[in-house]
Amino acid sequence: MTTLSNPQYTTLSKRDRFKIRTVLAWKRFKMSWNIFTQDRLAILGVILIIIFALMAVAHPILMNTIWERRLFDPYTGFDSALIPHPATPDSVHLLGTDTLGRDVLSMLLASTTPTFVLGFTAAITTAIVALVLSIPAAYFRGKVDLILTNLMDTMILLPAPILMIILGARFRDMGAMPLGLIFGLVTGAGSAAIVMRTAGLKVAAKPFMEAAHISGGGAMHIMVKHFLPNMLPLAALQMMISVSSSVIAYGFVSFFGLQRIDLNWGTLIYDAFLYGMIGGSGPQWHVLIPGALAFSLFSLGFYLVSRGLHKVADPQLRDE
Repeated sequence: MTTLSNPQYTTLSKRDRFKIRTVLAWKRFKMSWNIFTQDRLAILGVILIIIFALMAVAHPILMNTIWERRLFDPYTGFDSALIPHPATPDSVHLLGTDTLGRDVLSMLLASTTPTFVLGFTAAITTAIVALVLSIPAAYFRGKVDLILTNLMDTMILLPAPILMIILGARFRDMGAMPLGLIFGLVTGAGSAAIVMRTAGLKVAAKPFMEAAHISGGGAMHIMVKHFLPNMLPLAALQMMISVSSSVIAYGFVSFFGLQRIDLNWGTLIYDAFLYGMIGGSGPQWHVLIPGALAFSLFSLGFYLVSRGLHKVADPQLRDE
């Protein structure tokens, strides 16, 4: 902060100021990245997320090139050569087919995109809402802090997963993005905002904040230029946590058969139990296991990344 508080800095042109800020932001990113990469489990989390991203990209490519739509369409695909269904894995259907004759691998890949949509919608909404509420609370204190803190305490009493299940039962045509938005609003205004407010109070006590006040910095300038950059690592951590929680909640909504507009891994698990009970053969394990593993590994990936981001946000964890 010494560079930005130097009197000579105020005499520079906007272009030169932008260059200085860009260099400082890049140095901060490199330092944070070096801290993050020291955690091997965090790198493993990044690899898992990349794998799922490739799965989401691979499905439309396979459908438009290699896979025949009448056999591999995740909604209407049916292989008449394998009657009766479900069929166990073979060289054509690597994960087999379900009771309706649909290719399990195709359904697994097709379910990845809605999961990413929901997860990232929830993550971005959580971060934005948490920052919008926590920064003014930490800066203004007093009545503003009291009002916002009471709002946070109220929202934390409303569990987002339960709300998603209720809304999924009432509005069965609600897609992944609206559900992610609702989850992000509730989580961001509740637990995430409380955590971010605590971090904001620590930032407010830093020496450079006093210097910013003395130099005549306005409220918006201080919140954007000083609070926001110092709270972004913790905001990123809250985003990762929100992804895992929202995806699992989305899976519960689909597992209970409350939401059928999009394919997702919860749908695979639900169908594996439902059609197994109808046919009297029990759960279809070759359908159940891929969906369950996808849930576990997807959540694990974001959890491991959140561990690395936690070390970036909290210096006390770096020496453990």
